[in-house]
Amino acid sequence: MEQFPALYQQGQKNIYFTWYRIIGWIVNGVVASLVIFLANIYTFSPNSFQKNGQVADITHLGAMTYTCIIWTVNCQIALIINRFTWIQHLFIWGSIMIWYVFLLVYGAFPPVYSQRGFRVLIEALGPAPLYWTVTLFVVVVSLLPYFIHIVIQRSFYPLDDHVIQEMKHCRKDVAVKQMWERERSNSIKMTQVGVSARVDARIRVLKEQLHHKKQLIYRSVTSSPIFRSLTNSPA
Repeated sequence: MEQFPALYQQGQKNIYFTWYRIIGWIVNGVVASLVIFLANIYTFSPNSFQKNGQVADITHLGAMTYTCIIWTVNCQIALIINRFTWIQHLFIWGSIMIWYVFLLVYGAFPPVYSQRGFRVLIEALGPAPLYWTVTLFVVVVSLLPYFIHIVIQRSFYPLDDHVIQEMKHCRKDVAVKQMWERERSNSIKMTQVGVSARVDARIRVLKEQLHHKKQLIYRSVTSSPIFRSLTNSPA
């Protein structure tokens, strides 16, 4: 960031909060929701999902659907992140593991407490290959539109941070350094919205307020009867 101050321009230009991006995320969420819902409904409704011929009930369908939601949301977050740290790995993959731990713990309670969820993962969903196949299928199909979007963007319409990441991690354009020089030239452009510009604007506002108060005080003093009597009295 110190070498490329132009990266701050992405926030100043409101690149990440345009209507194009907002509508795009809404469409992405709707597509993912439809894929999760329809895939689970049409997969578990008509046929049995176990070798013994057992059909899925509302408990199996709910657990399967929520499994797909957990995987899709966390994998979507992983696709968005450009730089991973240990805390991000912990929360992303830990959230997925906690869901399976919850199914195991909840299913271990007696049927009087867990009811239909009794041993739902160990005896019902876990041994069924369809459970894992549908999870993989739903996650791939749900994330495919966004994956295609980021591939096209990085290949044909890269942002400044994308270019610098490729320069740093992929060692691109090291010989002629055309991308490096382009980013350095973008960094020296005047933005007029930095810290100094905000300080100057604040000082200008304070000066205007002070001048306005001086005028009000002067008018109140000159319009007072005491001031008029002093100014009109003979020397």
